[in-house]
Amino acid sequence: MAEMPIERGKIREYALATGAAHTDFVDYPGAPVPPTFLSTVAFWDNLSRVFDLPETRAGCESIGVTPDVRRLLSLEQEYEFHGELLHAGETVTTGLRLDSVERKTGRSGSMALVHFTVTFTDSAGELRAECHYTSAFLASVEVPA
Repeated sequence: MAEMPIERGKIREYALATGAAHTDFVDYPGAPVPPTFLSTVAFWDNLSRVFDLPETRAGCESIGVTPDVRRLLSLEQEYEFHGELLHAGETVTTGLRLDSVERKTGRSGSMALVHFTVTFTDSAGELRAECHYTSAFLASVEVPA
């Protein structure tokens, strides 16, 4: 859990850097966040701690995949907003929960898909947004000499 201040200057920087330079994001003092701005939560909260949870490790190991960050891929992020977008000047508290671990087999072998959610709650205790993440641990593959 972490506190994440929503700063006008950071909204502006993010909007310009991502090509989302709509006037609402760049010029307005009470700027709303571009929807993907919430990915900057990684600067405020250590999301990788979800991979160290006993439930994550057990889920991966039960399907024969060892959780190793050197074999981790970020696959998907989906944002869900509850009410209006967050705005400059607000501060949210983040939360982190493991949703599931499942096995998937692809061209390069087995992988463990780890589904987890980051929540964003405002100062009134209202859930304002969620980011649903999917990451994958690839199974170790022996490389021929």
